[in-house]
Amino acid sequence: MNRKKLKCIPFALALLLLGANVFPLEEAADRNARILHAKESDPILLNVYNWDDYIQEDEDLNGDNDTDDEGEQGLVTLFEKEMLEQGINVKVNYSVFDTNETMLAELKTGKAQYDVICPSDYVIQKMIADDLIQPFPENSTPNYDKYVSPFVRSKIESIAVKDKDGKTVNVNDYARGYMWGTLGLLYNPGFSGVKERGIDEDTMREDLSDWTSLWSEKYQNLLAIKDSMRDTYAVGIMKTYDQDFELDGKEYEGFSTLKKKHDDGTYDDATYNEKVSTLFNMHDQETLDRVQKDLQALKENAFGFEVDSGKTDMARGMYFAINVAWSGDAAFAMDLADENNFLHEDEEGFEPTILKYLLPDSGANIWFDGWVIPKNAKNPELAAKFVDFLSRPDNAAINMNYIGYTPVIAGQEILDLVRSWYDIRYWDTGEEDPSALDGLTLVKPDDVYSLSEEEKEESYYQKDISYFFEGTLGEGVDASKEAIFCLPASEKDRQFDTQYPDSSVLPRLAVMADFGAQQNASLLMMWEAVKNTSLPLWSYIVILLAVVFLVALAITLKVERRHVLKRRRERKEQRLHSAEWSRMLRKTLVEGL
Repeated sequence: MNRKKLKCIPFALALLLLGANVFPLEEAADRNARILHAKESDPILLNVYNWDDYIQEDEDLNGDNDTDDEGEQGLVTLFEKEMLEQGINVKVNYSVFDTNETMLAELKTGKAQYDVICPSDYVIQKMIADDLIQPFPENSTPNYDKYVSPFVRSKIESIAVKDKDGKTVNVNDYARGYMWGTLGLLYNPGFSGVKERGIDEDTMREDLSDWTSLWSEKYQNLLAIKDSMRDTYAVGIMKTYDQDFELDGKEYEGFSTLKKKHDDGTYDDATYNEKVSTLFNMHDQETLDRVQKDLQALKENAFGFEVDSGKTDMARGMYFAINVAWSGDAAFAMDLADENNFLHEDEEGFEPTILKYLLPDSGANIWFDGWVIPKNAKNPELAAKFVDFLSRPDNAAINMNYIGYTPVIAGQEILDLVRSWYDIRYWDTGEEDPSALDGLTLVKPDDVYSLSEEEKEESYYQKDISYFFEGTLGEGVDASKEAIFCLPASEKDRQFDTQYPDSSVLPRLAVMADFGAQQNASLLMMWEAVKNTSLPLWSYIVILLAVVFLVALAITLKVERRHVLKRRRERKEQRLHSAEWSRMLRKTLVEGL
């Protein structure tokens, strides 16, 4: 090699090293310049309208009245900081609503103007039909497009909606999913009233696999109904059309027949889901009349209606043993019950409350909440940036850890978080530890039910949820290998199964559509007729006092919910800290050797 060239090598290396140090400095200087310039400009106001307790908020963990420390800042604050780094001064005006109807009425009256709102699926349909929202700007949410679960995306796309001109549109053009879940049955097999009637857990689970069991005298006064028109209508229609029926001179197959034909292979998954969805969304007047009679009978068999207190009552083992529940509330109730069990486990005579959740065999409702941009939004591009920021897997994981609901976003960070919660191979180290399965017996999920309590402690079952993560874990990563979980047999039908249904359940899950203005009015009249009961004067006084009590209870529950979720995060953080300590210890030992 030429000697002159050899002399140039050290100089070239020096330049490379200098550049390696200069470029980050230049990048930092550019970032600081952008932040300074943005701060000097007038802030852009982004009006966000969301459900209460539905995003990670700022937390003063140190008690110093300052949330500037790392880990204490909520996603809204972190979004504002990220926009500053991009040279945009954004101030998020974050507001909350309590019901879809409240939000929709406010939007229609024009009392306030919002840039991005988070309604439920059927309201999104209504907003498209009423020309209240606009499509997302093209290619404005790359994180969402990359990481949204393909399963949830297909469910959103399956909703048939027509705009104001009668043209069928793709809901995915108008909405970006946020959280999703199911409507099923939360139950307490150890409830005192259940034991008194001689109903064991296996019998209860088998009974509740059929919606019609809610009408059985066997469970009279042991169940609570959701004080929610659409959700309880969904329960009613599962009973009304459980068997084959005739409507307007046409013969229809009921839910039970559809299931049999799917089980024997007559109907494939797509056909089965299409037929289940058709029955699930029937809302003609004759159907409303039939459902009304069934719901009136259900009301007579139930303990009563509940709005938001059901999950807490269930967690404490009070009043009733069965609750029609959203999966997010069901998972929270289990967390709350587990927390209570932990606090009182050493008390003599204490009976722990172990809650379970299932989706009846005939079918169930799958729901999602999503972000939309109103027609009169001032900052649609910035609204899309906000949604895309929340759709990054790391931020979605933060959100999931804080509020307890399940994001529609998949990706590696979500998979890692769920593994650390549920997969026994990842509990101790945060990384896969096959030895965690040593001495345990692998059983099929359905075989868990035949095990004794002692056998469950020595057994585990596997579950594949690759349907949710497919295509979101990176190029060349096979979700069918990465998204197989190993869980203790004692955890069957608990939090993990509640948040991520088994793939065999998916064909019988249906999205409930908007019924249109006329039929929504008829549905409301039917619902009022179901709930209406003539009462004496003293009853109204009791009801008034009960309302005051419930308001106070709601405030207490909100504080308690945050406490439970905080404790849940702390326990999981302790597990991760232990994992990090184990890794450091191993590294030290290896280096020492």
